[in-house]
Amino acid sequence: MAGSIRRYDVQATYASLLSILGALPCGGAAVLVLQRYQHELGQIVYGSKGMFLPVFAGAALLSMVLAGIGFLLGWSSAGQRRNDKQTRSWIGFFVGGAVLSLDAIMLIAFYLLRLERPM
Repeated sequence: MAGSIRRYDVQATYASLLSILGALPCGGAAVLVLQRYQHELGQIVYGSKGMFLPVFAGAALLSMVLAGIGFLLGWSSAGQRRNDKQTRSWIGFFVGGAVLSLDAIMLIAFYLLRLERPM
């Protein structure tokens, strides 16, 4: 992937790569939330002294940064005449947008359904 980031085909490659990499921590954060969700209570239960909150927040933040950059690079390079890798641009755009949406939904759900239990 050598080349200048100003070239649209290089932007397209980075867009798809970063958006797909952003999906990995998003999946990890989703697994953490689903493991802590208690259906009987309708709450996401976590301990005040555990490592859940920093790991969850770090995974969500990393996912949002990677997917956001991939989304913006895909948006910038899609439809450009000199871009011979249009498919990668659109993959970066749509996967990045989907991952950002899932992160937002997950963070809002955690904010609304959280229940901290002292341990």
